[in-house]
Amino acid sequence: MDNGTFQHYLIGLLAIGNNVSSMGAYLAQTQGLARRRIWQVIFLTTLVCFVFLVLFMLFGTAVLNFFGISISSFEIAGGLLLGGVGIEMMGAAIHGPAAHKSVDMPQQDDFHTTLSNAVVPIGIPLTVGAGTASAVVLFANAAASNGSGASLLAAILALVLINAVVFRFATTVMRRVGPLGLTIFTKIMGLFTLAIGVEFVVQGVSTIATGLIHKGA
Repeated sequence: MDNGTFQHYLIGLLAIGNNVSSMGAYLAQTQGLARRRIWQVIFLTTLVCFVFLVLFMLFGTAVLNFFGISISSFEIAGGLLLGGVGIEMMGAAIHGPAAHKSVDMPQQDDFHTTLSNAVVPIGIPLTVGAGTASAVVLFANAAASNGSGASLLAAILALVLINAVVFRFATTVMRRVGPLGLTIFTKIMGLFTLAIGVEFVVQGVSTIATGLIHKGA
């Protein structure tokens, strides 16, 4: 698969930035809320995640340049981070709907607290965190070189919309799939995340090694 395609970006982002791990926290936060307010929580969480990822897409490379960090070094660091996230996901064990990455449930009439928790921690970092942001920065650098920025933006939009749909049907998913099914899915996504992290590390090491060889020649 071409590394500059919409499918490539979407598969990579879905493996890292899916919201299965934050489903328990979401259910705890929305328990007892009216349907209209649940839709507001979903909308706010989706909007925050989209803006967060687009900012990293647009300005991530500039921030690295400001601090004098090379893309190759960031590929290695980001790859190690993603590898750690992947290993953690493969070791996950979900024992109940609110057992994995959950937060305290607010009082049912405290909707402002619910909205706040929809942003942090449900949106950031449980749905999209440092691993997803790192991947977006690296994808954005690749997109700048092959002219696939529109595909990356479309993949980010697709990611947050898919996550919104998952939140919308979270109760049904938990009832139909169950904790065991979610555990299996999380482990599979962890394997993909680990593989993406290894790919980033290999790319970074390869670029640095090639530069050293040319410098020594």
